[in-house]
Amino acid sequence: MTPLDTALLGEARTARDRLLELQRDLEKARADYNHAVRRLHAEGGSLREIAEDLGLSHQRVHQIVEGGEAGAGRGGSRRRFGWAFERFTRRTRRVVVLAQEEAAELGHGRVGTEHLLLGLVRAEDEVVAPVLAEFGITLEPLRALVAAHDPGPRRRSPFSRAAKRALEQSLREAQALGDRFIGAEHVLLGLVADERAGSLALVRELGADPEKLRAAVLARRAAG
Repeated sequence: MTPLDTALLGEARTARDRLLELQRDLEKARADYNHAVRRLHAEGGSLREIAEDLGLSHQRVHQIVEGGEAGAGRGGSRRRFGWAFERFTRRTRRVVVLAQEEAAELGHGRVGTEHLLLGLVRAEDEVVAPVLAEFGITLEPLRALVAAHDPGPRRRSPFSRAAKRALEQSLREAQALGDRFIGAEHVLLGLVADERAGSLALVRELGADPEKLRAAVLARRAAG
């Protein structure tokens, strides 16, 4: 076997390292771009306005805001999730953005129900925040528990299946209460409705009873 030309091998290695560096830069730029688009939407920008100002299609902006990439998804679940997101209030969109920030800062590969719960705590919604504080669900203790949780390897979807179920359940909670839009309280109700959700385990670990938490949210909402 003829030995490889050391000079050419060095060039190939240098080119490889440069390519990997550019790929990492591209991935970071794409993540920063998508995050900025989501923040525009969370702050009240409509999909149409964002699409027009950034020169994107309405569909592409919808995919970014929903948390997916073009061509991803297999039918029903993604469509239901997107439909739910369109009904989110500005505060609820902020909850999702904050959840994404928490997942990124903790080095977790996707947004789970535990990150959504962190988003709810940080958003300080007028209905949800007092209830969470009353039940001892506060930022630093919750964040410490989430940080200790290993979410596993990064998946194609930025949201875990449990997170998608919770957000879809928030739509059903809103419908059951006769609401047209999905508020932060509906997201919390969705998070405590699924026994398989990691957020439910965290609520219990912090000493709160999910059923009593649900009742307190509904009571505060009814009190106006």
